Amino acid sequence: MFRACWFLVQLLLLAPAAVVAQQTSDPVTQALAQGDTYRNKKRYDLALESYHKADKLSRHTSALAYLRIASINRLQGNFSDALDDAKHALKLAGDDKHFAVQAHLFRASLLSSMASKPTDKKFREAEEDVRAALALQPENAVARYNLGMVLLKQERDSEGVAELTAFTAISGADPADVARARSYAANPLRARTPFAPGFSFTTLEKENISNVALKGKVVLLDFWGTWCPPCRQSVPMLIALNKKYANKPFQLVGISSDHDEEIWRSYVQDHRMTWTEYIDHSGSVLKAFDIDAYPTYILIDKDGVVRLRQSGLGPFTGGALEEAIDKALKRPSNPELAEAASSPPPPAPANTAPTLATRPPSVAPGPSSSPSASRPGSEVSLSADAAGLEGWAVTENVYKNRELHLTYEFPRNWNASKPETLRALNQRTEAANRAAMLQRNPDASPPQHITINRVVFSASLKGEDDGQRLLLPCLRIYAVPSRAGALNLSRFAQMAESMATGSNAKLLAPPIEIMVKGHQFVRADLVHNAGRNQLYRAFVQTLAAGYLVSINFYASSAEELETLAASLQSISIEESP
Repeated sequence: MFRACWFLVQLLLLAPAAVVAQQTSDPVTQALAQGDTYRNKKRYDLALESYHKADKLSRHTSALAYLRIASINRLQGNFSDALDDAKHALKLAGDDKHFAVQAHLFRASLLSSMASKPTDKKFREAEEDVRAALALQPENAVARYNLGMVLLKQERDSEGVAELTAFTAISGADPADVARARSYAANPLRARTPFAPGFSFTTLEKENISNVALKGKVVLLDFWGTWCPPCRQSVPMLIALNKKYANKPFQLVGISSDHDEEIWRSYVQDHRMTWTEYIDHSGSVLKAFDIDAYPTYILIDKDGVVRLRQSGLGPFTGGALEEAIDKALKRPSNPELAEAASSPPPPAPANTAPTLATRPPSVAPGPSSSPSASRPGSEVSLSADAAGLEGWAVTENVYKNRELHLTYEFPRNWNASKPETLRALNQRTEAANRAAMLQRNPDASPPQHITINRVVFSASLKGEDDGQRLLLPCLRIYAVPSRAGALNLSRFAQMAESMATGSNAKLLAPPIEIMVKGHQFVRADLVHNAGRNQLYRAFVQTLAAGYLVSINFYASSAEELETLAASLQSISIEESP
């Protein structure tokens, strides 16, 4: 709803410091610019640290520093903190209308995204902030657009339509934004209802699938890939769902992100995935639904409305999908929604800020300083200059993690993933878990912090591991806080057995306990079927500095796996001080 505003706010917030930093030695401006650099590279912890530094250097008088801090807290899901930061920025803005307006619009955007129903008081609070921004700058086009949208979200259609109509008359408004405003004004339901985007494709079974063809059915879209372990683990769950709703107006549609069609076809056939399947070679369907995590499940009701979106696979995923499907099947079709779904959708928002009269000129980016992937012969390849689990470094083929007190020599000539790649992967996982929690309990406040099994290292022989596709051979190391004093082989064996059953794999041998340099490890070797190919995996766990560390080695043969897993003997874990 506030997407146009959000991109413009970010541009207004981030562009000025980069320009001024080139012309001044002011330490506050320099700290803000450094934070902007980190933020653009998605190194959010370091960005937050720089913005806090700017706040301290300004002696806590910089509204801009607090707006920057608020933007990072929003990105990291700390919504309550972000609202408080924006409120503090508003207080510091004083008579500066520019920053006061930005603070109001930021709060309105966030409050609106947190609201769940038309009567939610957050919409009222958002409206108050937008009106306050308009009182300071009546000509502000973004505020006018957002006021119309927040009124439509509250089902105050006549007021909302009037505001959007006023927005379309503003000189300099981008034509695409004007088209969206007119579309929402013509059919306000589109402004407050998450309709599925338009899509059409022909499946493996030569069936045409589209919004029109699926009308009247409850549809579960499964975005997956044969390369994705959780996706493979989800197959038994999907088989059960497809069987349970076989005699209902329900259709399961798999949309694969695979590149190798032969592997995909073989996997679908070998695993008896008898529902509708499609391989999205062009990526058009993935893009339409904005898929950036696998698996992702999207449930569309009989009227074309998205009723659930959930990424990742956990112990409650099957239950959550069943509950959502049951509700969608019981929900009677709404002619109003069906009509709105069949009308032409508004133009998709652009990936940049709308071209409004208030948009500042673009700023040319400075030279990139992002670390490159490790390469043979590099003296110092990667460094994650941060605290906690993300405080690690790679020198040649030696990985050191300060928080875990762990050192590991991975195979030479391998490519280690960049710090920002792993941070982005962890952020997606955390966002998916937070979304799943909110879907199970929509009325609950957004969780501030979620404990996840973080990827702290990843490497592959054939290229940089992006955390989604397995480039065999490869390895990944995860860590999650743990209070355990020792590992229990019996419990580990039970977990490994469950893991094998849930992912259509088998254990190659009973799990074992091993000692490496006086430190306890447990290990289970599995083989997964991946179409005509087999994926071999060594799953290893140990304890280090208050964390449960999981090490996964992946290979294409048992011999390759054993060679790779032999590198375990190089791991050294120091006792915590």
